[in-house]
Amino acid sequence: MTSVTKKGQVTIPKSFRDKLHIKEGDRFMFEMKDDILILKKKERKSILSLGGIAKGRKVGTGNEREYAKKIVARRASEEGAKNG
Repeated sequence: MTSVTKKGQVTIPKSFRDKLHIKEGDRFMFEMKDDILILKKKERKSILSLGGIAKGRKVGTGNEREYAKKIVARRASEEGAKNG
C-alpha cells in the first residue's frame, strides 16, 4: 500500500520496479478506464529506430541530409506532442 504526497507523487514498490525494470528517469503515461488508473511505461527509443527513414528517396540528389534532418525533427516533435 502507498499514499499520495502533497506534490501528488506516489512511490512504486520496489518489487514492482524490479519486475518491470523501472529505472530513474523512465517516463510513463496515464490512462483511465472507468475508475481504474493505468500506468504505462514509455519505452526509450534508440537512434537505431530511425533506420530506413529515407527509404525510397533518390540517391544523389544532394538533399538527403536535409530530408533526413526534417524527418528526424518531425518525428521528435510528434513524440514530444504525445508525451506532453
